Amino acid sequence: MALTLDLNKSQQALVLNLAKAGVSDPPKVDVAFVMDVSGSFDDEHRQGVTNDLLTRLIPWAALFDPDQKMEVYTFSNGPRNVHHAADVSARNYAGYVQREIIGCPGYQGGTDYSYVLERVLADFGWAPAAARPQGFFARLLGASAAAAPAVAPRQTLIFFVTDGESSDEAKTTALLKASQARGDGVYFHFLGVSNQSAKFPYIERLGEQFGNVGFTAVNQVRSWVKQPDDAINQALISDELVAWLKGGRA
Repeated sequence: MALTLDLNKSQQALVLNLAKAGVSDPPKVDVAFVMDVSGSFDDEHRQGVTNDLLTRLIPWAALFDPDQKMEVYTFSNGPRNVHHAADVSARNYAGYVQREIIGCPGYQGGTDYSYVLERVLADFGWAPAAARPQGFFARLLGASAAAAPAVAPRQTLIFFVTDGESSDEAKTTALLKASQARGDGVYFHFLGVSNQSAKFPYIERLGEQFGNVGFTAVNQVRSWVKQPDDAINQALISDELVAWLKGGRA
């Protein structure tokens, strides 16, 4: 049975957990949710597991985001398989993955982190917008790829959910290194999701290497999403995230 959100209760718990960690006045920052749609994650999407995980993050969006929603991106392999899906909030989280994620562009593909990282950094104003891939007929007619217009930077907390390591680690690392060097107002929180107790050495290293990157292992995900609010929040609130929320930089 899908999880049902008690938003007031969960948001109050988050406020208390943040206060205990030192964030007594949570800032307004945009919140985004990046979802792996590679083939290995299909069962979790179809069985509602990732929707339950998404549900547990709705209180974060309700508290931090000015519009009380999360912008959602999906990815698999390659630039054409990055997709900006519909926003999710307390109003529409029920059945969201079934409606908006399953069958999206690139569904059941491979796993490349870098292209979706490029997209979100550009969309939130922290990196130059990459040229968007053109469709078949545009390429046939010789049309050149058009860059998206620049946008004003927005401080953003990004939850990045994956069940596998990236096939383009060097490019991903270079992008995150550049983001940290620029002082981007972005915090990437990678969630490595597993039905067992899988290891995610690459994204764990990213969390250790960069000051604006965190990592949480979501092992036994079906049990993890059923934990009390306090347990979920304590797993996600780190000293590094607290410093970022209080105005620190990587």
